[in-house]
Amino acid sequence: MKKIIIFGFPHCGTTILRAIIGHIPEVYEIIGETSKININESEIIKNNPEKKYILCKIPHIDKYFYTSRYNDYIKIFILRNPLWVFSSINKRFEGRKIFDNHNIPEYKKTCKLFIDKQNNKDDNSYFIKYEDLFNNNYQKLKDIFDKIGFNYTDDIFDNSKYTNYSHQFINDKNENLSQEEKELIKKKVYSNKEHEHFRNMQINQPFINNNNIDKISLTELQINELMNDKYILELYPDILQLYKDSKNLKKKKKLKEEEKLKEEEKLKEEENKKEKV
Repeated sequence: MKKIIIFGFPHCGTTILRAIIGHIPEVYEIIGETSKININESEIIKNNPEKKYILCKIPHIDKYFYTSRYNDYIKIFILRNPLWVFSSINKRFEGRKIFDNHNIPEYKKTCKLFIDKQNNKDDNSYFIKYEDLFNNNYQKLKDIFDKIGFNYTDDIFDNSKYTNYSHQFINDKNENLSQEEKELIKKKVYSNKEHEHFRNMQINQPFINNNNIDKISLTELQINELMNDKYILELYPDILQLYKDSKNLKKKKKLKEEEKLKEEEKLKEEENKKEKV
């Protein structure tokens, strides 16, 4: 049974990528996050004779991933545009300190490693950006799957045919949450306590690119820090323009809302005048 590990950076797509690969019949998917496959493989092989691969994932990098300790692993390194990575992280940690392993300096290190290893890759290493997962009917992802040797059909990209689990001891209906917590998840207002359930809901949505420009929400300090790193700019040279586009879009939306409000006030005034007459 061949070992596979997916890794990268938080909010870059490691969970959804693991779920999609887990749809492949010959893959045994380990639910949750782990950087090492330490479970009883012989027992899995005995109970799942059709499985040829065993898959795990961790949303971080480890200095040992590219050492002899992981020589027997197929490695898939995924990265995502930092504008959406940190917009998502900002939303998750709103009002609270961002974990050290979720911050921009750690993202910079991840970008440097992505470039270094992609330029000196071995036969068991694969690299993909989140943004490239979806283009041309998932072609770049299919290229990786074909090189690994997976047997699959396009059904694996249709989440409606499966139930995905982001973490252990969780189910897709979130039955162990209170009604109040369920409502918070629906509104996408969640604390660390509800984070696993929110993530579980996310990976059961259609497998599409969620880098929507109206979701970009960064501080000026963050964008300046991102813009001053050569590795980030090598991978994502258009981040400043995308950031400007998102700000312009927000300005247009705000103007529309103000115009709508003025129109509503005007109609209200006219109605009041009619009532007085």
